[in-house]
Amino acid sequence: MQPIFVQTVELSQSQRSRINELQRNCFSRVSREEIEECFIAPSFGWIFANENGAIIGQLELFSRKVLFDGKEVVLGGMGGTCVTTSARKRGIAKEIVKMGLKILRQEKKSDVACLNADVRTYPLGGLYYAIGFRLMERSVSFEDMHGHIRFDSGEMFIPVCSEEIYNFIMNSDKTFHLGRGYW
Repeated sequence: MQPIFVQTVELSQSQRSRINELQRNCFSRVSREEIEECFIAPSFGWIFANENGAIIGQLELFSRKVLFDGKEVVLGGMGGTCVTTSARKRGIAKEIVKMGLKILRQEKKSDVACLNADVRTYPLGGLYYAIGFRLMERSVSFEDMHGHIRFDSGEMFIPVCSEEIYNFIMNSDKTFHLGRGYW
């Protein structure tokens, strides 16, 4: 298995189809309405895990600047991590997340990166915890497509280029606002 990076603007039609297929498979618990209203942040790229000519895993990458408690933060985001059922438990998700962190560090100069984890099933964050992500002990907020502020829990953060900004965010008692759209 060799992960590859593809800019969002360069996705082929077959890659887009496979993304939709994998997302239906991995995220069927998320309603179509919630996807359309909340998951509106534009991504800059995708990492695909390919095996024998087929995409068996994916990860979507995001980057934006946000203002948190008076400090500008270059925020990297990861969303839609998914590995097809038959290819799980082989370290594929770990490899594509690690590649995503490398891209966020080298190309986007992200201070920190975040993602949302299924903390009901994995209270510490499972695979993400093993990589170094830590669960924020408070909710984050984001703006949906209607301009409404929504709150969610299960957000995990990791320092990428700035341990100082990571500690500032994690040790604060203020709500961290992700900006427009969730990932």
